[in-house]
Amino acid sequence: MSLTHTGDSDICRRCSLQGPTCCRIATGQEEYCFPISQVEKERIQEHAPFTGGFVLSPNSKAFADYAARLFPGEEALVRALFPEGKEHFRLAVDSLGACRFLGPEGCEIPQEIRPYYCRLFPFWMAEGDVIFFDSPTCLARREERTLNRMLRCLDMTRAEVKDLYGRLRLVWGLPPAKGARTVKKGF
Repeated sequence: MSLTHTGDSDICRRCSLQGPTCCRIATGQEEYCFPISQVEKERIQEHAPFTGGFVLSPNSKAFADYAARLFPGEEALVRALFPEGKEHFRLAVDSLGACRFLGPEGCEIPQEIRPYYCRLFPFWMAEGDVIFFDSPTCLARREERTLNRMLRCLDMTRAEVKDLYGRLRLVWGLPPAKGARTVKKGF
């Protein structure tokens, strides 16, 4: 769940007010929320304390399958991070499926401390290339349609996407992706 990346873009604010977005999910889809690492959770708690902002979710088979699909070729590593029967933290949602950190003007978590997945969405990495999720609820996807236009619209660069993806891998204890540059400390 996220609103924006390098800045609070207008398109993300507009999208957050519309309905199902990366910051709002359909009831019953909570197990498909991306987990947050302990590092991300602590960083958020330091800068944006919020009661009820996090929830423990079970590592169900459906969740593990979903998480493993995001890292092709690394399914065993991902399943080891999220073994069935254990739990992971994720951002909490309200009864309507909105992230608890989603306010009337967008995300209430300062951009620089938002979870990495939130800062990345709708972008991802596959085989060393920047790609985007073909999410029908993403307003940037609907309005801009191509990777380059989406990057420009969200004030992102391919290098920033690669860096955030590397940082996400780092906080989860995943090895650097092949061909990845070393991520600087201070994530």
